[in-house]
Amino acid sequence: MNGVMTNVMYFNKKIVQPGFKKDGIYFSTLGINMIVEIPEIGATITFSGLIFSVKLPYSKFGNNTEGQCGTCTNNKADECRLPSGKIISSCPQMAHHWLVGNNTSCHGVPPPSHVTTPPPRPQCKVPELCKIILSKVFAECHDVIPPEPFFKGCVFDGCRITVESMQCSSLEMYATECASRGVCIDWRGKTNNTCPYNCPANMEYKPCGSINPATCEQSSVDHPGYGVTEGCFCPEGTTLLSEHSSICVSECSCREPNGVYREPGEKWTTNCQECVCDRHTLRVQCTKHVCSMPQQKTCYEPGYVPVQVQIPEDPCCTRTECYCNTSLCPEATHQCLEGQEIITVTQPGKCCPTFECRHGCVVNETYYAPGAVIPSGPCETCTCSESSYSSLQQVAVKCQPVICDTYCPMGYKYAVEPGKCCGTCKAVACIVITEDNTTHVLKIGEYWHQPGNNCTAYTCEKHNGQFITVVVKKTCPYFNPDDCEPNTIKLSDDGCCRECSTAKTGCKKHNTTTVIKHRGCVSPAPVEMTYCEGSCDAYSRYSQEANMMEHKCSCCQEVQTSIRKVTLRCSDGTHLDHSYTYVDQCSCVGAECIPQDTVNQQQQTGNI
Repeated sequence: MNGVMTNVMYFNKKIVQPGFKKDGIYFSTLGINMIVEIPEIGATITFSGLIFSVKLPYSKFGNNTEGQCGTCTNNKADECRLPSGKIISSCPQMAHHWLVGNNTSCHGVPPPSHVTTPPPRPQCKVPELCKIILSKVFAECHDVIPPEPFFKGCVFDGCRITVESMQCSSLEMYATECASRGVCIDWRGKTNNTCPYNCPANMEYKPCGSINPATCEQSSVDHPGYGVTEGCFCPEGTTLLSEHSSICVSECSCREPNGVYREPGEKWTTNCQECVCDRHTLRVQCTKHVCSMPQQKTCYEPGYVPVQVQIPEDPCCTRTECYCNTSLCPEATHQCLEGQEIITVTQPGKCCPTFECRHGCVVNETYYAPGAVIPSGPCETCTCSESSYSSLQQVAVKCQPVICDTYCPMGYKYAVEPGKCCGTCKAVACIVITEDNTTHVLKIGEYWHQPGNNCTAYTCEKHNGQFITVVVKKTCPYFNPDDCEPNTIKLSDDGCCRECSTAKTGCKKHNTTTVIKHRGCVSPAPVEMTYCEGSCDAYSRYSQEANMMEHKCSCCQEVQTSIRKVTLRCSDGTHLDHSYTYVDQCSCVGAECIPQDTVNQQQQTGNI
């Protein structure tokens, strides 16, 4: 209003003013906040223009709330709960699932992504506004209320919402909490005019004004709590008319029955009464408005009658005006020849009409004016021809056949509807237009890849009679060729991504279960056993410098073990404590490679 953002309160879709009370609901304002209170259930709702909060007593709402504000369980772990009861880690994602019915401005749940592995999100730079929370501007409050939650919330908003002013809510919330602990923070002037708070021309902004400012009402009720709040306040030397108004006066004024305040000595007109605010008693004194003597007026033209109308410049008084009433006009007895029509002509400034005869066409005892369309078959258009004026006895009706346009673009088929002359183009398939403006037609359920791009597929679906082209984009997972066995790299079945037909299996610990048998005794149940298995780095290659073969050998073996015990049950009914080795960790361990000549010598020795 007048360049200033103004908060408005509604009750049953009607605007109400602060101080309004009905059905146990109370409306008020406090500084920059609008407040709605429902004492019967202990609910308090506040809105500052940026920050919306709902405070509910745990005694009445414990374990009994859900929605975008979370649960009332005093447990932060279950705040992000979906309507199904499932707990997710992202509250912003949860918010999309709680929608107001029949509200077209609400966006639904974002469609699931077809990306197999989401691309890494670029690191967001900390917005400059958010840095103010950790700066010396709020330093006095840092030891009273930790700033980190407000700073993280600010960065979260700044990295996801492009509107910079949305970051102001975190600063405003932190400053409000500081004020509630007795720490006044004057922060809006440090935001480079990004988070201003504009006040009406007759008021001034204060970061920490009194929550109970002086008013002209002697019966004002003080608000509980610490005595400062952010908002618009009256300048020095003026007084607020009431706690629910935004009018500052140099002295207290009169109040009308409808709640409007008047300055002492002010004069006005209401309900056709002349009123004044008495300077001495601060009471409204009213007398009946006196009208000037009206002038007599006589109406002479046929059809005009005298009527009392309100005077625009003096709404409390009336004057006589002549108004047209056609029911008082004389009856017409004019006759026309066959093929003619009686038409009514009203002259400017006249009330009663005159009558004339006009030529036209008569078809099936119905008169049609020249140029009028005459009903005919669905495949022709007939009009009353101008040539009909040549003879009063001749009815000249011109008809022309309707020429139908049967051309339909790709993906559409021309169809004739019963009872109509021309048909329409009906969609019968989906249309895909590529980057080089090539058009491709898809039938329902058909998949198509653009040549050279196997990672993007197009398909056609039909929903509620509409043909919809669906684009399916596939993102390949991270691929490291070193993870494949040699010569085993291939394309996936759809030709989009590279993958291993045989992947390397590294050295790792494997688990198995088995029944231990020892000296005729067995374990009563299978026991978990572990072992090492997998490939390790090894090679044999020729070295030019050493002029010989170089070897590297490593084995997949245990590097950390522990002794575990199990009680075995024997056939004679006794029990036996048995110890076995449990592998805790496996790794590739270097080993000595046996030269080939040594192996040959061992084989020859074994053959002797």
